Amino acid sequence: MKYFLSIAASDNCGGAGIQKDLKVAGELGYWGLSAITGITVQNDVKVDSIYPIPASVLLKQIEKNFSSYAISAVKIGVISSDENINVIANFFKKNKFPNIVLDTVFAPSHGAKFISKSSVALFKEKLLPLVKIITPNRHELSLLSEIEINNIEEGIIAAKQISQQYGCCVYLKGGHFNDEVIKEILVQKGKTDIIEKRRITYKNPHGTGCTFSSALSCFLGDKMEMEKACSKATLFVDGMYM
Repeated sequence: MKYFLSIAASDNCGGAGIQKDLKVAGELGYWGLSAITGITVQNDVKVDSIYPIPASVLLKQIEKNFSSYAISAVKIGVISSDENINVIANFFKKNKFPNIVLDTVFAPSHGAKFISKSSVALFKEKLLPLVKIITPNRHELSLLSEIEINNIEEGIIAAKQISQQYGCCVYLKGGHFNDEVIKEILVQKGKTDIIEKRRITYKNPHGTGCTFSSALSCFLGDKMEMEKACSKATLFVDGMYM
């Protein structure tokens, strides 16, 4: 049995967050485990509110999963308190894990923010050096780099800076740019790959980011090379939402 752990918030409508992560893991042959960071009140259009789980409870969830199961894949999603950022970072600083995928979810498309702007600095300092890859969109990369990113060229520069500074790979998702052909960027070890794909309009895009990062985590858990894992994760998203 292969085990996948999602450290993320609960989405009561089931389209994103922990619920979506576990669905993706099951589709890809993994037994899904969870450590819930917060509970949201939302539907597939808007997040009304989010309530963080106490840090001590989050830590117990993570510890129990790692002590009970041979985990192959880890994805980190929404973290909605500084205390929980610190708990996750401290655990993985002591317990190294090679292929953590960090989905940099700071806010939904509509509704309550998941993390304050002042917490982004802590997020970067504590978590980015510990993970294999981050998967920001344009707005999230702007927050991480503290530079307003308006086009893919500026995105490449920012992604390279983040990768060099923190030692993680960066996969910049392209859906929030206005190019007719979507361009996505993979930066790793000083190498930059540009992935082009046709723009697809999904009927309901809620949860596409969670789907991508969870699929990527599972493929890395299967010991795929990074380029292939990213490509397969993109195709998986298209297949689930078209």
